[in-house]
Amino acid sequence: MPASKVNVMNANRTRLAGLSLLALSLMACSDPPAHSDAAANQPRTNAASSARPGQVAARINGEEVTVHQINDRLAAWTVPGEDIGPNGAGLGRTLDRLVELTLLRQEAEAQGLAQKPEVMRALQAARAEVLARALAQQIGEDEASPAPHLVRRYYDEHPEAFARRRVFHVQEVRAQASGDALRPVLAQLTEYRQPQALARALEKAGHRGVLIQAQVASDQLPLPQLQRLQKLSPGQPLLMEDGQGLRVWWVQASLEQPIDWEQAQPVIERMLVSKARAERVRAELQRLRERANIEFIGDFARWAPNVGAPAKAAGEGAQGAVADGTTR
Repeated sequence: MPASKVNVMNANRTRLAGLSLLALSLMACSDPPAHSDAAANQPRTNAASSARPGQVAARINGEEVTVHQINDRLAAWTVPGEDIGPNGAGLGRTLDRLVELTLLRQEAEAQGLAQKPEVMRALQAARAEVLARALAQQIGEDEASPAPHLVRRYYDEHPEAFARRRVFHVQEVRAQASGDALRPVLAQLTEYRQPQALARALEKAGHRGVLIQAQVASDQLPLPQLQRLQKLSPGQPLLMEDGQGLRVWWVQASLEQPIDWEQAQPVIERMLVSKARAERVRAELQRLRERANIEFIGDFARWAPNVGAPAKAAGEGAQGAVADGTTR
């Protein structure tokens, strides 16, 4: 896949994710752990897959390990390209890991660890996340492909991502300090025609400036930032105001890397389907909020929507809770 196409997919997915952070996080958290991207594309054809679901592969102290359990773990527990056929090492190692997992879990239960408060909380959290993801996937799984005219409209309305896409090569100076500490340096920002000059000024002021070479495509930038970047003259610095400390860019070069309609069409279709799914999950979540009796207790009452905090604050907290419980 061309790098330009990958950049468009990533950048626009990030942009569309802003429509519903919580909804997308619930759907995205189903990604498998290590080797997830490549492993998800591995063929699932193996000796076990042709067997009847529930067929027993092993018994550990009388407890059965099934073919279905092996198939569920193959993608996550084998490396890309590994032989997972009937005599493959990947299949045997997956079964062995399931045996070990079962032995450890059985011993933990025998020692009563499932009754420890911290373990109970972890089990409850894991169960909640699995069920929430399952519902989000169920809500969005039947989303139809967007109408062709909607796909074309998106292409025409976002030329910076497709027909007039550009890639900028920039030098960036970054520093952690902000606010009053940098006021004297920023007052003279337009005088620094080269990033090295700003880095030296920061050092004299007692701040550590890091010089970075970067490459960014027009579709990866918010439209206001892109418009400012396009207006820069050679040697003119651009202060990037994004809440990440001090970031200043100098454009070294830019080149056109357009993406034509044939390349863009399947990408846009997938993005619009993803957007529609996220909106359906968000609508369902709003319906559940309106129907539920939600009470904020004690000091946490300040987060209640009727006290002035928007519902978004609660959604962001839930998103964080989901993200913390997943491997990413």
